[in-house]
Amino acid sequence: MKILIVDDDLSSMNKMETILGVLGPCITADCGTKALHEFQEALSSEEPFDLITLDIDMPDINGIDVLKKIRTLEAENKISKSNRSRIIMVSGKSDKDSLITCMKAGCDNFIVKPFDITTLIEKMDQIEISYDKTIMSSPRGIPGRSKETLSSAGKIPRQPDERLRILIVDDDDVSRQKMEAILDDIGDCTTVTSGQEAITLFITAMQQKKPFHLIMLDYSMPEWSGVETLSHMRKIESSGKTGTGKSASIIMVTSHSDKENVITCLKAGCNEYIVKPFNRETVIQRLTKLKVIDPPNPPLSESAP
Repeated sequence: MKILIVDDDLSSMNKMETILGVLGPCITADCGTKALHEFQEALSSEEPFDLITLDIDMPDINGIDVLKKIRTLEAENKISKSNRSRIIMVSGKSDKDSLITCMKAGCDNFIVKPFDITTLIEKMDQIEISYDKTIMSSPRGIPGRSKETLSSAGKIPRQPDERLRILIVDDDDVSRQKMEAILDDIGDCTTVTSGQEAITLFITAMQQKKPFHLIMLDYSMPEWSGVETLSHMRKIESSGKTGTGKSASIIMVTSHSDKENVITCLKAGCNEYIVKPFNRETVIQRLTKLKVIDPPNPPLSESAP
């Protein structure tokens, strides 16, 4: 695998090179101008990069403009979408606007600083890039799982000893039961099979002044889709009927990992998304990122002594 790492922050660049260096030769660039030069050189030599990690915030040419230029060069060289470089944008900001902008500009995935090896592996798995997973299994010397996450501001508060109130919405029995098994020891789970049932319980919980802290919402459901259900929930919250002025953490669960679906979910108001088939580690990682739960101890990315 041939890799280009673009970042003006030396610490972040070195960390990425340490993690990805086991997969193949890494070329580094500390600015957008150098990145574009390296990319053009690779195209000219007919040895394009398989993977590019691209920092958004750089002093000369920002990452978004570099991304757009790379996609333009690929189009001019008649490189098909399936053969173009996979690009993961790297940002110190976790806001949805940045993610949407990057997705629209043509990136394949998005990671927030400070990142860890587990999150990076997960992002790579989502973008259909082939690599030897056995040599990426948390080698010693690679930084473990960080405690960086999205801000918990605006989330429905709970008392220190109060268990999470969780709503799982999925019309697929296997997926719904699997999610319940994962979350059962984390909070009190209520499960439903449709968007209509979810909205009814959502409103009832608010009226009883016991709103759900966390909602796992399937994307594809009959009658009301997950996005329609999500939009309705956010409208109810914005109307002030929660009684708390806060919002539930909503994670979309989908079998579609393409950019259009991700952007649709984010615009509708979800906080995160999980791609099926999921596992316990992925779910825990998302909940930790949203500060719904505390980071696991010991960290999931660290190997046993």
